[in-house]
Amino acid sequence: MNVYLIFAWIWAAMIATAFWEAYVEGRNAGNRGKIGWTIHFGKHVSLTAYHFYLFFVMWPLLLTLPLVVNGWDIHLFGMLVSAYFSGIVIEDFTWFLVNPVVSFSEWNPEFVDYYPWVKIGQTNLPVMYITYPIIALLAWWFLWA
Repeated sequence: MNVYLIFAWIWAAMIATAFWEAYVEGRNAGNRGKIGWTIHFGKHVSLTAYHFYLFFVMWPLLLTLPLVVNGWDIHLFGMLVSAYFSGIVIEDFTWFLVNPVVSFSEWNPEFVDYYPWVKIGQTNLPVMYITYPIIALLAWWFLWA
């Protein structure tokens, strides 16, 4: 299996998702302006139907297609999990770079109030920018390294 190609392919698709999501959402990021249900988990975390079906249904269904076609392979599964969780961070960050109506300076806890942030030194980071790469590394370490 070509690990680099798998990651590049998934990351490219995540970047493409960031483009169309930025153009569909505009300034209505996260839980703003979405139709359907929204589940709030405390003050700073919410999950909309739109994001649930995109990131917890559609993406996993597409990414696991090789496992459906070729059968179970723990190494491939680990690569897909690693590429998916690292790709979500790439997708989210890219959204701020390519959105035509949101400035990159708005990548901060005030504008992005729909998920939690942590302050590390002088820098604020979304918690998922720490936890998702850790999940990707754990999948690499335990499933395909």
